Amino acid sequence: MSVARNSLPTAVTLVLVIASGLFGGALVTRVGYLAVPAALGLPLGPPGLRLVPIGETTWTVTLADSAAALVLVAVVALARGGFWRTWGAFLAGALLADLLRAVVLAQTASAGLGAYAGYLAGALVTGLIWGVALGWLPGLAALPRGKERARTARHTAQSSREAAREGV
Repeated sequence: MSVARNSLPTAVTLVLVIASGLFGGALVTRVGYLAVPAALGLPLGPPGLRLVPIGETTWTVTLADSAAALVLVAVVALARGGFWRTWGAFLAGALLADLLRAVVLAQTASAGLGAYAGYLAGALVTGLIWGVALGWLPGLAALPRGKERARTARHTAQSSREAAREGV
């Protein structure tokens, strides 16, 4: 595997978390139903890299969002494989990131045990939704391109011929 193939899904994920940090709040103000999780106290969209807090959120929440975004990028960076493995890594990273964000939000809200469990359950749901909705982008970046695709096709054809000879 080439370095370029392995780093492109990571770069796509990094662009996604930067875009979420820069434009996530603006997107929610334009598309109202995206604010429903935030109205319930759950993480707003995918984690974003932010330099300053949004609205009246605290610095702790802003740092947790940035840490969660870096966790998502790191999980995708560690994934080695094709489309489905990278999509799965993005999904797992989104789940981990939203769980981290939910723990911080629950601590900030001084939630009781029942509310804490609700935060975690909601984070699992939102992590799954965002992971499925956006995971295909890094997955596409992990697909083989150019010479590597031709080499893979030749290798597959050669393997098929050898298996056919052994079977006859």
